[in-house]
Amino acid sequence: MKTTEKFAPKALRDVWEWKEAVYQDIKDMTVEEKLAYFHEGLELAAKTIGARLIKNPDGTYRLV
Repeated sequence: MKTTEKFAPKALRDVWEWKEAVYQDIKDMTVEEKLAYFHEGLELAAKTIGARLIKNPDGTYRLV
């Protein structure tokens, strides 16, 4: 553990852990696989909060 990590708030250390976990998940994926990975996460987030995903004309999504 780096010195800066040792003194960082727990919430920030948690975010760093999640970021590293996502990186480990996607590091060997193709672009198409990464898009699918993040889209699945978006669908799970929408389901978790009881929202629907609406695709915008520019290809992005919004939660309703």
